[in-house]
Amino acid sequence: MDLLQIITDITIHTARAATETEIQSPNILGTLGINGKIFIAQLINFAVILFVLWKYAFTPVANKLQERTDRIEKSIHDAGRIEREKQEFEVWKNEAMKEARKQASAIITQSKIEAEKSRKETIEQTKVDQLKLIEQAKTQIEAEKTTAVQSAKSELADIITYAAEKILRAKLDEKKDAELIKEYIKSIK
Repeated sequence: MDLLQIITDITIHTARAATETEIQSPNILGTLGINGKIFIAQLINFAVILFVLWKYAFTPVANKLQERTDRIEKSIHDAGRIEREKQEFEVWKNEAMKEARKQASAIITQSKIEAEKSRKETIEQTKVDQLKLIEQAKTQIEAEKTTAVQSAKSELADIITYAAEKILRAKLDEKKDAELIKEYIKSIK
């Protein structure tokens, strides 16, 4: 049977028993307007209903409320932990960014130094190469100059020899010498 049915039957039987005894003998409680047996029956009914409510209503509701309270406390605790972790991560991120910027700056500075060093080395090497080229050009020009002077001397010697031959062969008079010299000068120009 159903629990409510049992409670109802008990209440009805208790009430009948109380009314039957009330009729048979009055007592002190009766003078106060309280029927003792009905009072006891009502007290038993109250205890049974209180027990049923406690067992099937109050305890599960209290358990659910306690579970909900525990979940809320856990959520609050987790939110606090997450907030702390977020702040710690933010601090770590800022420090990591500072370190990364510092390293990047050092790398850039080192790269600039190395680039400047490489540029200076290239300029120095270019200067050395230019000096070598200039020295080679001077040497070549000097060699060509020497060759040209020797060639000119040789040609001049040939011309002088040729002119001397012509002068000696055709030495007839001064007029003739002057003409030969003029012709020779014209041929040279």
